[in-house]
Amino acid sequence: MEPVIGIISCGYMQNRQFVTESYIHAIEECGGIPILLPIISTESFYPYYFNICNGFLFCGGDDINPLLFGEEPLTDIGKIDTRTDIFHISFMKYALSSQLPILAICRGMQILNIALGGTIYQDLTLRPSPSLNHLQLSENREESSHKISISSNSMLYRFLGNTALVNSFHHQSIHFLGKGLKITAIASDGVIEAIESSENKYLCGLQWHPECMIYSSPPMKELIIYFIQKAKNSRNLHYISPDIQTYYQ
Repeated sequence: MEPVIGIISCGYMQNRQFVTESYIHAIEECGGIPILLPIISTESFYPYYFNICNGFLFCGGDDINPLLFGEEPLTDIGKIDTRTDIFHISFMKYALSSQLPILAICRGMQILNIALGGTIYQDLTLRPSPSLNHLQLSENREESSHKISISSNSMLYRFLGNTALVNSFHHQSIHFLGKGLKITAIASDGVIEAIESSENKYLCGLQWHPECMIYSSPPMKELIIYFIQKAKNSRNLHYISPDIQTYYQ
């Protein structure tokens, strides 16, 4: 059976939860079975998500409430929804404790970093050095915007090599790195573009949107295929279901 990939709800829109279609299509196109996991408030239900999934995909979305990473608002840019943020951070911590593969895209990468104790820049203008325009206004989201440099000591390197062209739809970025993470790609302005686990397990955060580039860039499709393959093999390992009372610690 093909692996089941739980796609975490992006958030709310007019009292409806949503997931952008490109994530669903990319998982299906790359050999996974996509299912949508809604935002819930009952943490004791988290193990049921674990029991039906082989891996988790955290998607892009709105800004993250800065109070959740120890800051007050420094700009007036961006829409927030704290109930979505709280669920994403809470479930990310649970997903991390489950040891199942995680692919975190754009906002998802920032949620991953915050869940592991890191912080983000509320806006790229708050960085100490000038930034590229990371918020492209393209009609087609598969179009590339800028180049990234990739560490040879990374999973990304085997698919993308030293450099790659990526799309870009964000105005926030990682500031202080979370525990157990390593930087594996940066833009020419120093903005962190990819992070991975420093502990030899599949955990990958990407600041760009590979799900939109699976037809224009074969290596981007290979990245997602590899994630799905890792998820397919995840149940061959012996896992102990995490204790819902201890995964925050």
